[in-house]
Amino acid sequence: MTLASAQPMLVAIIGLLSLVIVGLVAMAIVVRKRSRPQVDATTDQVRALPAPEQRPPPRPRPRPQLVRSGGGGGGLAVATSTAMVCPTCRTEYHGMAYCTRDARRLVPPEEMLGGPLRALTSGKSAGLVCMACRRAYEPGLRSCPHDGNELVPFPVYNATRPRSRRNSTEPSGVIARICPVCGAKYDLNARFCGHDAGELVVIN
Repeated sequence: MTLASAQPMLVAIIGLLSLVIVGLVAMAIVVRKRSRPQVDATTDQVRALPAPEQRPPPRPRPRPQLVRSGGGGGGLAVATSTAMVCPTCRTEYHGMAYCTRDARRLVPPEEMLGGPLRALTSGKSAGLVCMACRRAYEPGLRSCPHDGNELVPFPVYNATRPRSRRNSTEPSGVIARICPVCGAKYDLNARFCGHDAGELVVIN
């Protein structure tokens, strides 16, 4: 095949390709023009729909308080609970703001009730734990803000701990740690201050 005979074939291929490109552009323009009135009609229909009725959020139940009658007898006494619960280890504390095991902020027990579906909607899951400093955090972080190590889900953290160390978080009955920030004294097995989440040190 010579150069003279290849030239008309090359011109024919270029012409065919340009016709295909022009046809595709024309078809895209036609399809776009046809879809615009439909989009406008659907947006008009959406605008015409009434807004959904907005209900006020449910009010939290008031916590029961101890009520005693001032008279001689027969008064009604209702128990009150000032307890707070750690969302990670599910330990109950009284008069504290942070967990002494993992330094996570405590929540009222009402937020922990209602099963896993309520826990998912309220965002109070077991959270994430730093393997190095053992602090717990809300889900959503990737690394520990305290020391920069990677965070793992609490079930993974708990499964990697030896069984003997799992029981070391139970109170020993010996007051041997102190918070260097506020001076509060704690059990030997506590790791963090329940008032300011500071790391505890052993009393000399």
